[in-house]
Amino acid sequence: MKRLVREMALERMLGDVARQGFARVDPKLLRVVAERLWYTGEVPNLAKVRAALRPDAGYLVDRLARFNVLPKERKLRLLSAIRPFQPASPAHNAAAAGRKDPLAVAWGASMDLTSRLGELMPYQTRQYAADKAKVAA
Repeated sequence: MKRLVREMALERMLGDVARQGFARVDPKLLRVVAERLWYTGEVPNLAKVRAALRPDAGYLVDRLARFNVLPKERKLRLLSAIRPFQPASPAHNAAAAGRKDPLAVAWGASMDLTSRLGELMPYQTRQYAADKAKVAA
């Protein structure tokens, strides 16, 4: 199964994460999405994600792109690719008032990723990146 997840299109994986919800998504899937954004240079095409899932998928990419593990040029490439899909003025949602992450509100996301970010921290360190590069070589 691990191999199947790694071979899936990034857009499909983003849709799966958004459909399952950040609170319930399998940590392995969340990790693979983060690693592919951080280490492979992939830039997702949100037009390939179902429209109803785009706010959550866009928010996920936007949030992950802000980790310092990404070089500035890759970060800018990711952000410019998703920016056309960010709503100019997201629909007001009563649940948004309780969100801690203003980025989720800006995207009109149905949920907040903040509670899951700690799980991803070990995978965005310089040491992890160096070890990953050694394995790939």
